[in-house]
Amino acid sequence: MRILVAVAGALVGITAITDAPSDEAVAPVTRAEFEKLRKELVPASKAAWETIPWRSDLLAAREEAVKSGKPLFLWAMNGHPLGCT
Repeated sequence: MRILVAVAGALVGITAITDAPSDEAVAPVTRAEFEKLRKELVPASKAAWETIPWRSDLLAAREEAVKSGKPLFLWAMNGHPLGCT
């Protein structure tokens, strides 16, 4: 019974804290702050796979490979890309 009362009291306390309106106004992000965060979060250079001129049309890619004398790399898969089935 004591545990039930303690849990109920904790839930009431948590609800009171989370539902209380905040007196502090959140200042909007300035352009300079946004640019600083953007530079920190967005990678400066492209990843290696982003530098490859990928093609989504297999026949056009084959024709291009034949003309340039380069091999054709075909990526095919079945299922979820992260292996989740």
